[in-house]
Amino acid sequence: MKPIILPDGRVNYGVFDEPLNFNFHDFVVRDFFGKPVGAIKKKFTFHAFNYLGIVTPEWLIGIAAVDLGYLHTVFAYLYRFGKGMDFSFDTKGPGSGKLVLPQNPDQYSIRFEAKKTRLAINKSHAEKRLEVDADFKGRLKVRAKADYGMESHNPLRVLNPSEPFRFTFTEKCSPISCKELFVQLDGKDISPDLKDATILYDWSGGYMRRETNWLWAAFSGQDAAGKIPVGANFAALVNEAYFSENAFWVENSRTRVTRAIFDLNLFEPYKPWRLWDEAGTVDIAFTPEGERGEKVNAKILKTFFRQFFGTFEGTLTPPGQKPVELKNMRGLTEIHKALW
Repeated sequence: MKPIILPDGRVNYGVFDEPLNFNFHDFVVRDFFGKPVGAIKKKFTFHAFNYLGIVTPEWLIGIAAVDLGYLHTVFAYLYRFGKGMDFSFDTKGPGSGKLVLPQNPDQYSIRFEAKKTRLAINKSHAEKRLEVDADFKGRLKVRAKADYGMESHNPLRVLNPSEPFRFTFTEKCSPISCKELFVQLDGKDISPDLKDATILYDWSGGYMRRETNWLWAAFSGQDAAGKIPVGANFAALVNEAYFSENAFWVENSRTRVTRAIFDLNLFEPYKPWRLWDEAGTVDIAFTPEGERGEKVNAKILKTFFRQFFGTFEGTLTPPGQKPVELKNMRGLTEIHKALW
């Protein structure tokens, strides 16, 4: 396995389509002037999160676990397209608290338990397995299983400098087909037909910038004809120094995109967005219809984000192939600012 930190302390930046030795503890975190920081500050500087979006034509479920070292967050929601937010859950606590979030993107078991709430996310690239078992306040219950592996799904896994003395690793993939899925809201089974349910996946971790901002877009589903699985992840303003974290997948075949351009009015974000790239492989529009957001203004932490739910339309064009048309593709976008 390739290590992310080399024996001489340098970061092994790159794109990884193979197992990793995620030896982040071997990295020396340094301050503004290059002086090594202490163990406590180093611990609080490492951030990791895992987001899963379960997407259907009718609704989108988002589940996430976030560990900032000094603070943990777990949230979940169910947004029903055309109707609005049906359920929302968010809890925060000091340190890792009741959250167990292992720092190994290739294999892990995330665990969280609190009053009337539990979350388990199990992932193993070696076993080609992704599983979720969650119960949020006894209201939203989700059990999902999917086959997910590097060879079968070609996730995008990139390691970039966050700044000269820090780094960020991220793994993105979409779509991932469910082989089992059970969803219950307030005692009512709302499980969809399996052919209509896909997962979009994001695991990120590293010694990120103190101030981290991004624009994000992701979707998961089928092409306009309803025959081909299609998904995408696009981001701007973060992790762009060396290796782009932009890609789209057509039948699990990955096309990397050098740079995604987000054309939107940040102060009127309900106006249509346009996402495109200079090479002409991406030309899509996003129409938002609802959102989930948060604003925190604390001494050591400031966050402001707006996550929009809506529909994508347009074309994705793999090199040397015909354009793949998107219509009524469900997904989400995000405007995110953080001082953490």
